[in-house]
Amino acid sequence: MIYRLILVLSTLLFSQVSLAGAASTQYPIVMVPGAAAFDTALGIDYWYGITGKLRRYGAEVYVTNLSSIQSNEQRSEELIADLENILAITGAEKLNLIAHSQGALAARYAAAVMPDRIASVTTVFGMNRGTHFSNGFRSAIEEGSFLESVGAFLINNTFNFIEFLSGVPQDGSYNSEQRGQQSILALAEATDINKVAEFNRQYPQGLPSKDCMDNQNGTQGEVSSQYFVNQTVNGVRYYSWGGVKARTNWFDPLDSIFVTVVSLFVPSDFVWDGLVPNCGHGLGNGLKMNYKHNHFDAINQTMGLGHWFMDVPSLYLTHANRLKNQGL
Repeated sequence: MIYRLILVLSTLLFSQVSLAGAASTQYPIVMVPGAAAFDTALGIDYWYGITGKLRRYGAEVYVTNLSSIQSNEQRSEELIADLENILAITGAEKLNLIAHSQGALAARYAAAVMPDRIASVTTVFGMNRGTHFSNGFRSAIEEGSFLESVGAFLINNTFNFIEFLSGVPQDGSYNSEQRGQQSILALAEATDINKVAEFNRQYPQGLPSKDCMDNQNGTQGEVSSQYFVNQTVNGVRYYSWGGVKARTNWFDPLDSIFVTVVSLFVPSDFVWDGLVPNCGHGLGNGLKMNYKHNHFDAINQTMGLGHWFMDVPSLYLTHANRLKNQGL
């Protein structure tokens, strides 16, 4: 029995030693958040348990904090400013961007306008084709109505308060400047399917060669892997992963409350992740498009209350190791 215990402990120790430095990529990793962005608020990291794990295994990680609810143009320029700061601070030649949700659009914009400084872009449950929720929301709420005005006022100020709470750097040493001009109406327009289609015509780098929106307006999921042909563009490597479950844990308030509300504004026969269609998750090298977790599980929220059998931080660790092995 004692020998078996020693063997188990030795195996565990060896596995930990073998993973040491597994995430030590050549270029720093920069995390790019989606809508409702923050770095750390009330002690909760946006990338819950993810950035800490990456750092434990050797990654140099920087967390950006873009405007929570704003246009793609505004958030993209904010990201450019952050990336220039991080490049200056680190002296790095290039950066690896990992983006969630709407952050995918800002990361893709950065790679398009400064490809010589971006080594890779990885989108996680990316909003690369927009979301039907925005279209449904705009159809249900009359433009210029009292309901729109009051709702926008309350939502904008809620996220301004969250931005205030996230002003002190806690997830890493880098801290983006305060961004206190939130606009839910700008976000609704920015994530509209037609608006994102315009963005994609300007910045098509990494997109699959076939548009999944052509199949029943994007309700039937991402295209097959044969169309993931644009994996390296202008020297930038593109990667992605996504999922197909709207809810995974009813104890998670994001699943039980938020997803329930969002579902009122989207098609009933829909392959989605609880906020964004699976159509649009794909970019560059589509690593896996059908994970059994949702939009919020993708960043390990709420506080790890996701799919019972999915270790989300380890997905990021595996990917960082992939980037390392590819010289990135």
